[in-house]
Amino acid sequence: MNISDIHGKAKLNNGVEMPYFGLGVFEASDGGEVITAIHAAFEAGYRHIDTATLYQNEAGVGEAVRTSDLPREEIFVTTKVWNSDQGYKKTLDALRYSLDLMKLDYVDLYLIHWPVRGLYLDTWRALEELYAQKLTRAIGVSNFMIPHLDDLLGYTSVVPAVNQIEYHPY
Repeated sequence: MNISDIHGKAKLNNGVEMPYFGLGVFEASDGGEVITAIHAAFEAGYRHIDTATLYQNEAGVGEAVRTSDLPREEIFVTTKVWNSDQGYKKTLDALRYSLDLMKLDYVDLYLIHWPVRGLYLDTWRALEELYAQKLTRAIGVSNFMIPHLDDLLGYTSVVPAVNQIEYHPY
């Protein structure tokens, strides 16, 4: 992979293109703070926004996306199902709730935030259903280790497009 500039993209295993660089909005307050940060990121060339239910700023993320000058198809939105929302039915409801908060028709990538023992396989099954319903363009996991991935791959009909791992200068 050769990352040449802020506009570069990676092609996921289902053909969806995901920008290499994204703005993570963890700890950004909902409302003005997150909206201002996202608009500034868009102005700087970013096209990927990464949020999660846990961050409690999905409403602001959605507003920033809707009020930007960019067409929705040029913006890549990632969100994640939190641990307390895992399990088949709860995960189906969780993405619908996130979409309602953001006032978006779909997200580009929906991830399992953490592999909760006893729940992540049913959660994955729900992600496959949400993907089939086109409520998300791609599905994946976050913070999964090799044993979790091996377990999941023995169970799934859709291979995760992403395993998001925290990595930053600190």
